[in-house]
Amino acid sequence: MVVATPQLRGRVPVEVSGDEEGHGGAELTALYRAAQEAVTNACRHARASQVTVAVRLAGGAARLEVTDDGRGFAPEATAAGFGLLGMRERVHLVAGSVDVESSPAAGTRVTVTVPRGTTAKFSVDGGR
Repeated sequence: MVVATPQLRGRVPVEVSGDEEGHGGAELTALYRAAQEAVTNACRHARASQVTVAVRLAGGAARLEVTDDGRGFAPEATAAGFGLLGMRERVHLVAGSVDVESSPAAGTRVTVTVPRGTTAKFSVDGGR
């Protein structure tokens, strides 16, 4: 699958493997929203020319990886913006984790992992 993005003046390849059976709607929505935010960040802030998205639905967890070739940043030295903070909160609600690997001039990789079959305490779209 390939998704067109005007900001990148091109396309974002999306690779999905595995079966979504057993993954709840809340978990899959959290992954989808995290992918949206990571791609948006790559377009708006990183000045990336290439972004890739990979989703693996296997075993006891679903894993999302968004990688870009943008300008990168030092995660430990940068205050998280609202987008990254919101991503972490949504993923935390389904007992998942967010890992951000980046360094200046080296691009960014955002990895989100959510366990299969968890139940969200709140809706991942903001409703309570």
